[in-house]
Amino acid sequence: MSRSRPTRKQETLPARDYHATVVNPDDGIEIAITVMQPALAAGERAPLILHGHGFGGTRLTDREQPSVYESLSGGPLPSSEAARRAANAGYFVISFDQRGFGESGGHVHIMDPDIEGGDISAILDWAEHDMAHGDRLARRDGRLVAGALGLSYGGGFQMIGAAVDSRFAAIVPTATWHDLRYSLAPDNVVKTAWGSGLVALGLPTSGMDLDPIMYHALLQGLASPLTGRGVSDRVAQRLYDHSPASFFDADAAHEAERVDPRPERGPPRVDALILQGVGDTLFNLNEGVASANALRAAGNDVHLVAMRHGHSLPFLEDIDRIAYQTDAHLDWGDQRVETAAFELAWLDWKLKGEAPRTDFPHTLVILDDDTQLAMDELPVARERTLEFEGQAATGGLDLLKGVFRENTLGGLWHLVAETSSKATELVKRWLDSDPDGRVEHDTALLAKLVNALPADRVDELASGGVFLPVQTIADDNQALIGLPTVEIDVKGGGPSPVAFVGIGIQRPGVSSTLLVNKQLRPIRGAGRRTLELNGIATRVYEGDTVGLLVYGYHPQYLASFSALPGHINVEGRLGLPLVALPGSA
Repeated sequence: MSRSRPTRKQETLPARDYHATVVNPDDGIEIAITVMQPALAAGERAPLILHGHGFGGTRLTDREQPSVYESLSGGPLPSSEAARRAANAGYFVISFDQRGFGESGGHVHIMDPDIEGGDISAILDWAEHDMAHGDRLARRDGRLVAGALGLSYGGGFQMIGAAVDSRFAAIVPTATWHDLRYSLAPDNVVKTAWGSGLVALGLPTSGMDLDPIMYHALLQGLASPLTGRGVSDRVAQRLYDHSPASFFDADAAHEAERVDPRPERGPPRVDALILQGVGDTLFNLNEGVASANALRAAGNDVHLVAMRHGHSLPFLEDIDRIAYQTDAHLDWGDQRVETAAFELAWLDWKLKGEAPRTDFPHTLVILDDDTQLAMDELPVARERTLEFEGQAATGGLDLLKGVFRENTLGGLWHLVAETSSKATELVKRWLDSDPDGRVEHDTALLAKLVNALPADRVDELASGGVFLPVQTIADDNQALIGLPTVEIDVKGGGPSPVAFVGIGIQRPGVSSTLLVNKQLRPIRGAGRRTLELNGIATRVYEGDTVGLLVYGYHPQYLASFSALPGHINVEGRLGLPLVALPGSA
């Protein structure tokens, strides 16, 4: 156990950044950290913030430099920017290479509470007892005042860390998971596109030291057309055990019947500001809602921001970044503020006790550049009254139909023309920009060129899909915001059919059917069931026709589809979270 340091005179403290290592006493693994020390007046104390990077990333090396994710994706990300600013705003900030990444030892266990959770506790212990000027850490009722920032995997460390260590008072997880089984294999249909991407992303900075569970899940997913199933129960159990869901009531966990619950675990007592992307195809909005609901049920104060974007698959989604994008600004009361400033103001409130100038909304939905809505709760369409019925191709047959349909050559020509026009305009704008700033924006240009393909047309050509209309919008100033639900009966399609469903919009004058926010929910097997579909947030206009899009194949799931091509018949009822916008009659 680390020794307590003697009290010494608390002199003026200068700002400085330095590197150190923390040893996990359970297994001797060293975790590399950067300490960003604040400038403090004599006698002044400061709370502690831990900052974690995304999967495949590395820590912040000082308060000025961008992270690896920011350099590769095309610019600052709010969670990293908030951490840098915190170091200049009266916080001790420790940014760390998570186990197996960067300069830290060990291999990646995908946030095992007993292993990575131990690393987090070891960092907090080191800060309290061994860090230079650790006596200047703020305390409340004799306890360390600690918070956390980070996105994706850096959000996962916060949820798991707060569950295993009670010293966290406030966390700001951005775009992270609630239940990894739902994240990576909803209804046991593996997201093989994301699985391949995560393995590829994690290899360079981990030295190939990834948990075998990653490879097992990916291989089982790739073999699913032959096996007729997704991941094994053993893999599902591991994914669940490494999820915040395992610390809450098992009834709140997705598909809890496939795993053994963990009654010895209890929910964390920590306030949270959760930011989750509506367009996130890895950790969708439902995961943020599930975490928020579970934390609130445990008595915590939780605020939820539904951003527009999040994790994205290159070529399949229309964003301006590579792999990840968050909203840089949001509306807070009557002010437009940077998201990083919003996060830091929330931590100032929770960790420093500084009352905000404007109340933080319980739920904030960023619909578009001009429209953001503060709500008490995110709507859930529990009433399913819109009937649908139709037939869809499954598996390879849907893919073949997409390739060989009559308009494929014309569609490809339009795709190439649209992509070329968009790319040309991007390059022209870059050439017309200030030459001194071009190097800084090189990665941003690359990100935009990668995503120059019109995603809606890619969906149409690569996936096909059947649109089953249910409602025509009669007025403007409305939006679909929240969680749709569906009661659906699937018949036919062989022994283990796989289908993918999402909300679609057919818009007058637009040839492609829009898959709303690129959100798909897979369904494995026949029969009737009631499902919560992926959360959405999009405007609708007079004349739009809204319905259910049913795919037998989609590139988001790449190698996960029915082994035997055929057809399924679907019928049921759909619930849509249709919301009137401010200013509507």
